[in-house]
Amino acid sequence: MPLGLFRFVLAGAVLALLLWRLLPPGRRLPPREQRRALWRLSFIAVPLNQGFFLIGLSLSSAGHAALLYSLTPVVVLLLSHAPHGREIAGAALALGGTLWVLLQRGAGAGAPVLGDALLALAVLAWALYMTGARRFVAEHGALPTTAWSLIGGTALFLPIGLAALAPAPARAQIASASAGAWLGLVYLALATSVIAYLLYYWALGKLAPVQVAVFSNLQPLATALLAHFTLGEQITPRFVAGAVIVMAGVVLTQSAKGAAP
Repeated sequence: MPLGLFRFVLAGAVLALLLWRLLPPGRRLPPREQRRALWRLSFIAVPLNQGFFLIGLSLSSAGHAALLYSLTPVVVLLLSHAPHGREIAGAALALGGTLWVLLQRGAGAGAPVLGDALLALAVLAWALYMTGARRFVAEHGALPTTAWSLIGGTALFLPIGLAALAPAPARAQIASASAGAWLGLVYLALATSVIAYLLYYWALGKLAPVQVAVFSNLQPLATALLAHFTLGEQITPRFVAGAVIVMAGVVLTQSAKGAAP
């Protein structure tokens, strides 16, 4: 939780600066009649999505997190309309491949099962956010939508992050963090929470949510490789096979007629 707090406070400050420097005064704040909807989206994007994600990741692995997030296009499609035909087959294939991989590790171990379940809730929250955010991107653009969502989400996340900082052991652990850990925090705030979010929302304004989300197909194997070399996580044949099954299911779902914008 402190990681989420530091990450989004820094990202929110940078996005607020971008709003102030790049947009005229009349466009820096969201329209009054849309603020309630934006608060809901902000809650889904940061406290809900990131809360489940950070706790789930601490109990699971980076590879499992990426595999679950590759289901985002399927979840977005299921949320957007009632599936049929090829969409149902693709969704079943993707979900089956994911469960097969996760249960190989999770059977008989409470923490991995709980971690993966929390990550699945984070994926659901992210898909809900993507579906709801597209109209704001189409109306206001990538920068305002990104900034409003993350700044509002950071404000809602503050009580959670500050409460996590209250215990003395937590403060001592942060005080002893390495320079590499702080650099990693800056990377998360600037590269993933500012640059990547802006690119993501720019794409969301040009394409349907399912088409944007389908790029998450690249996450499982790329993350597994990075986690293998940096964190020592093992890449098993079952994981690779399951990831291929998941991606095949997502592609099948994406190629269905209902996935068109």
